[in-house]
Amino acid sequence: MREKLLSAWGSYSARHPAAVTIISFLVFLIVFSFAYNLTMTTRWSDLLPEHDPLVREFNTIIDEYTGTSNSILVLIGQEDKMKAYANEIVPEIEKLDEYVKRVDYRLDVEFIREHGFMLTKSSDLEKSVDTYKDLNLIPLLTHINDSFERMYIGEEESLTEKEKQDGAINTLDGLEYWLNTMNLFVNDKSIREEITSTAVERLILGDPYFISPDKRTLLVFIEPAFGLTDMDPIMKSTDAIQSLMDDYRSKYPDVYAGLTGTIPLSHDEMLYTTEDMKTSSILALVLVIALFILSFRLITAPLLAGLNLILSIAFATGIISLFIDSLNLMTSMFAVILIGLGIDFSIHVISLYTERRSAGDNSVDAMSYTLSRSGAGIITGAVTTSIAFFSLMISDTKGIKEMGLVLGLGVLSVMICTMIFLPALLVLQENIAGRWRKKGKHREIKSGLEFRFLGDAGEFGAKRPKTTFSIAFIVTVILLLFAINVKFDYNYLNMEPEGIPSVVLQDSLITAFDMSTDFVMITGSSVEEVREIAEKAKKVPSVSIVESISNFIPSDDEQARRLPHIKKIRSYLLNNRTIDYIDNIDLEMLYEQLERLEMNIYEFGQMAFMGGQERVDSKCARIIGAEEGDINLILDLIDRIKDDPESALSGLNNFQRLYVPKFRDYSLNMADTGRITIASLPSDITDRFINKKGDRFLVTITPREKVWDMEFMKRFNEQMERISDKITGTPPLFIRLVELIAQDGVRAAALAIRNSPDPP
Repeated sequence: MREKLLSAWGSYSARHPAAVTIISFLVFLIVFSFAYNLTMTTRWSDLLPEHDPLVREFNTIIDEYTGTSNSILVLIGQEDKMKAYANEIVPEIEKLDEYVKRVDYRLDVEFIREHGFMLTKSSDLEKSVDTYKDLNLIPLLTHINDSFERMYIGEEESLTEKEKQDGAINTLDGLEYWLNTMNLFVNDKSIREEITSTAVERLILGDPYFISPDKRTLLVFIEPAFGLTDMDPIMKSTDAIQSLMDDYRSKYPDVYAGLTGTIPLSHDEMLYTTEDMKTSSILALVLVIALFILSFRLITAPLLAGLNLILSIAFATGIISLFIDSLNLMTSMFAVILIGLGIDFSIHVISLYTERRSAGDNSVDAMSYTLSRSGAGIITGAVTTSIAFFSLMISDTKGIKEMGLVLGLGVLSVMICTMIFLPALLVLQENIAGRWRKKGKHREIKSGLEFRFLGDAGEFGAKRPKTTFSIAFIVTVILLLFAINVKFDYNYLNMEPEGIPSVVLQDSLITAFDMSTDFVMITGSSVEEVREIAEKAKKVPSVSIVESISNFIPSDDEQARRLPHIKKIRSYLLNNRTIDYIDNIDLEMLYEQLERLEMNIYEFGQMAFMGGQERVDSKCARIIGAEEGDINLILDLIDRIKDDPESALSGLNNFQRLYVPKFRDYSLNMADTGRITIASLPSDITDRFINKKGDRFLVTITPREKVWDMEFMKRFNEQMERISDKITGTPPLFIRLVELIAQDGVRAAALAIRNSPDPP
């Protein structure tokens, strides 16, 4: 019955090739139009099952907190040029308000200026409160030394946490800038007053820019005005920012600028995936057609087979779009796979049809015979292959499940198109070509190329089965030995093209800031809950940065403990307004405190070196010199004062006269005694950490190392699970994906083998 139906269709399509071709083409176009809204996503998190709690939490956070995705503009170069670059380009980036919500490249100085002391731990306030008793230069240096010794030199655990290390680096950075400014006043009488404002701010807060301790890398964080699932603005915003960077390249040739972060990485994944999909599909099509032409010594028929494949894939895309809304990383390359599998169907039809035409059959009889003989095998092969793919749909992994669906539907679609469209197309081509030939001239149809070496190999195997089996066994064993050494590459980023900035710069962030761009996210229902989570996370050695709203709202008890210290600071600042004059008698005391500071920084650097805190050690070395021949800022300052004491005293008194009132005003502003509440926070903070409903609070925990080292990822993930059972983000999602792929692959393979139908 099946052969009769196929034979009848072969005869019909050969008798009415034009009508069948036109109708088929129109149907293909209509079906392909269904794919208009089919999109593509490059997020590997979309490969996981949607019902998984990790995935649900991840998608909820992505939807409700825009701050979870960003673009990071990485600048590498000299400090002054990087800061000038950032100062100029940031206003231009902010003008892209269609895509950009906010840009951060400096600390939120305004909020800190109002609440700086209330944001400082009570233990640190207690150790530093005497600093504000007398702001004159020598007493100030004395109190800075006292505070430095209490906070760092006398504390065995002063650098055990990343937060403490960052605080130490900020303190050292402020001291470095303060000493350099003092040196300028000692040597130059024309120093402008504005520099003292910067010196005061740097001494109190450190460098406000997001710059590495070695001052070679500066970061600009760009928060999007859209979600990570919106592919169109991802592409357009990244291109727009890149265009601005290109404009500044000639103005700042010594500054390297590149983009990384979740948004640029998604952009590059989409760009290169789309390009690779097009390139590989075209290349696969060209190669299979070229091999077809060489093998069968035909030109037109293989080209028609290629046209059939193109229309088949278009038809398959339309069918697929009825079942899924978007293609993921696994399914995006379905066209290449269908080209490799689908060409077989065309080969069967064309080879048998060519053979019958060469034997003298007319086109109707030849096509009828072709479909009756090869059609059953084509249908059986397509159904068998599609069942194998459909078996992947038992997977819990969304990526594998959709891959099974897409490829199963795709194989069936190619088979249907080949059985309906290709026969009519072959006959139509012959009919058109026949009208162009001179009347009475017979067309010779060439027979296919014979692969004689395959026949010889088969004959050898049949005559010497034991030898053949032995050779096959030995080769198999050798290949298995090689296969044992094949390792799974867990680094997802290695799938990206080599050398693209969005990937390369991630390593730069780890080197310069001990910070990865992949992080864990946890939500809580109250500020106190996320505070508890954040405090636990800060104690984990593998953690680099912990961000939550609790960083900006100390607990009521903690604010109460800080209040007496703040009031004492205010009292000191308000009651002591005298600016003393430094004379020759005071120089010895100045030298003593400067030398004491130099020794304190030296000891602190030794502690950091012994403890493995390289960034702190390097910062100390910038001030006192790392090796013989390096400039020691403190000893150099002492030498310059001793070289010309009278001139130096004039500069030092001028420096003191200018900075003391600024220091007092700045500190008084920070010594606000009001409580910090959610209502007092600026919107740029609340938007990052509070969801749209206002009932959930976000904590982000960034690791120190690249999470794509599987051992580190598992260790980091286990540490985070001990903090909370509601974690989500890159590490837990990727580990879950690996686990599901391992178990689903085995199950699907077993089911495909068990359910494969026997050949006819």
